[in-house]
Amino acid sequence: MSLKKGLSRRDFLKIAGFSVVPLAVQHLPLFQRRALAQAVELSMWTWYIEQEDEFPRLDEEFNATHDDIKIQNRIYGLTEYLPVLESAIAGGVGPDILGPHVHAIEYGLAGQTVDLNAAMGEAFMSQFFPPTRRQFAAGDAQYALGWMAQTFGFFSNPALFDQAGVAAPPETWDELIEISDIFKGKGILPWVFNESDKWLGADFFLPLITQATDDPNLVYALDEHTDPAVSWNSEPVIAALGLIDRLVKAGVFQEGVVGTNWDQATALFYSGGSAMFFAGSWVPQGIVQNAPPEFASSYRVFKTPAWAPGKTHWTGNQAGAALAVNAKGQVDAAVEYLKWLYEPDRYATAMNNSLSMPSTEAAAELVNDPIMKEMTSWLPEGAPHILFGAGSWDAVSNAVQGVFAQTLTPEQAAEQMENDVVAVRSR
Repeated sequence: MSLKKGLSRRDFLKIAGFSVVPLAVQHLPLFQRRALAQAVELSMWTWYIEQEDEFPRLDEEFNATHDDIKIQNRIYGLTEYLPVLESAIAGGVGPDILGPHVHAIEYGLAGQTVDLNAAMGEAFMSQFFPPTRRQFAAGDAQYALGWMAQTFGFFSNPALFDQAGVAAPPETWDELIEISDIFKGKGILPWVFNESDKWLGADFFLPLITQATDDPNLVYALDEHTDPAVSWNSEPVIAALGLIDRLVKAGVFQEGVVGTNWDQATALFYSGGSAMFFAGSWVPQGIVQNAPPEFASSYRVFKTPAWAPGKTHWTGNQAGAALAVNAKGQVDAAVEYLKWLYEPDRYATAMNNSLSMPSTEAAAELVNDPIMKEMTSWLPEGAPHILFGAGSWDAVSNAVQGVFAQTLTPEQAAEQMENDVVAVRSR
């Protein structure tokens, strides 16, 4: 998911109440309701701190050009957002538009958020990259729109590549292990990885299942866990875990990989302490904000290595941030606002200004930053890495960390995943 670091807090007690339209008025056509009432007051809640400077600007533009609808965005800290959202939705007083977080499918199936295929129409929905639609779909319905898409790759320090005499990034995992030996021979740490947080290990692992099979639908089937022929304790999962096991044994990571967090890993990479760093497309914003200027102007990015020569460089794609419409809110006005918000030039400007990745093909063509442009080009050939199924994320992240820590073999980790998912789903 997007934004894996601590964020500023907002005070929930300061949230304003929601406007209420009389029941008789609600059933009138939209234009008649607007004629009878004051401007509709729309609320939107997210934890998308990347756009903390963009949403006020967008709000001002929208409110200045729309007499009948007014929008107010609220951005929460990541740790406080989910409890606040869950409480509001449970109480039937949630925002009109929301970042659904881990509940994107659950809320839709429960009728708490609307089917956007029906509400927005295919002409609008077809502009989104297929992976940013598929992840929020259940049957023929789609319950969220990708806001910030993401892909994953390797960020590199060209100075350390030059120092080690490594001329090109690796094409395969075998090549990555080979150049790691070269780096170590020069006293350079090949790859710093933060696995104390567990989420990055899962983000790294899940696309490896697609690499092992060339089937991006398998991870969806594993997450849904409804097909008796599909199990986490299966050969493709064991093969993907086996690659992690091999990388750890080859010494490509720093000592104490499971004790290293995000801040420690990025600080080491930004300061020239490692040649490579694996993460998602939110990293360029962090580099601009936190890395030394000389590093920010020189770092590079390359595709995740392929399973074997000639194979696809499958990497995580999808959208780490999304927007959904509250079924109990002001749906028509929310739909109108979202169509305005995703207008290609407007949407691309907000993404460019925040160094974020758009989820629509038209906006993707307008990406400016060369690193972000390169990573955006990987969206069509990415693999799922976000799990919504009951028990899936905890089961995967815990078992993957066990392999990184060398406390579980790949076979043991796969068995633990399956057992943990089954245990949650049988409660």
